[in-house]
Amino acid sequence: MKQDQENDQSGNEGTEEKEPQRHGELVLKIGDRFGDCTIVSLLGSGAMGQVYLAQAPNGRKYALKILHPEFARHNTGMKRRFLNEAEFAMTIRHRNLVEVRDAGEEPEKGLCYILMEYMPGGSLKDMIEKEGALPIEQAISYVSQIAYALALAHRNGVIHRDIKPDNILFSADGVPKLADLGIAKFLSDTQNSTLTMKGHILGTPAYMAPEQMMDSHHIDARADIYSLGVVLYEMLTGNRPNEGSTVMGLLAKAIKGEPLPDVRTLRPEVSMSVAYVLSLMCAPKPDDRPESPSVVVDLLSRAEVGGLILPDGSDKPQKDAKPSFFSRLFGRGKGAT
Repeated sequence: MKQDQENDQSGNEGTEEKEPQRHGELVLKIGDRFGDCTIVSLLGSGAMGQVYLAQAPNGRKYALKILHPEFARHNTGMKRRFLNEAEFAMTIRHRNLVEVRDAGEEPEKGLCYILMEYMPGGSLKDMIEKEGALPIEQAISYVSQIAYALALAHRNGVIHRDIKPDNILFSADGVPKLADLGIAKFLSDTQNSTLTMKGHILGTPAYMAPEQMMDSHHIDARADIYSLGVVLYEMLTGNRPNEGSTVMGLLAKAIKGEPLPDVRTLRPEVSMSVAYVLSLMCAPKPDDRPESPSVVVDLLSRAEVGGLILPDGSDKPQKDAKPSFFSRLFGRGKGAT
């Protein structure tokens, strides 16, 4: 399966910068040397750059991400964001994060690069396109693993902002890993707003939380939780919840605060508990969502074994039950068993 290490140019992704006029041209050619590595093939190409398969002298393979030279030369904000991604990724390690081995600016050609572990198992997007809806246990396992990686990113002050099947890649032994922090929001960066142009959508609209659709710059971890919920919906049904909707249509739904369709309509065998957790993850209002990825993992694990206490008489979140809602879910509220 083809590895999708970079956002698809043809996708409905918002971008805040004008793309280079010749971004389709190959920056590197097959057989070129880049440092100690040899370029083997092109893995993917997107609005920000290209990703190549590179091989070290010892035979080990890596994914080499190159920022388009036009951005590196003429867009200091884009260059800084690219290097921010690399700097952060090199400071943390997690089983479910694509590992960055090296990054910087190549001295001879002035190319900005990120050298990452190669993920030969393809992307979750590939898997869904090939297999359709995934087994429920498998979908929950993938979401839980990515949630653990997200929890680490959030603890380090980073909001991913572009969680989607394209950015979940698989190792040779089938471990899912979150990739691409290219448009991440670094909460500790007081100059973050200078790296992007206000009034433009950052992310992929089909997976974005309503508040991110309206303002990509002032969001928190709960926006990532919403996106992860959309990915879970797609794994469970084989379809995005708003398949075919235009960006303007999605924005209109965000403004109205419309919830996602009930997953059980397309996949009746999904338990009420799992469907309920999914509805929480994708609640239109951030305050109605789980507060962290760790809470999502706990809720899903309880839902799988039937240990989740749903609100009385409903499988939907109750607006007037919020103060005691999570205590009830974890068996500490009134009437819990």
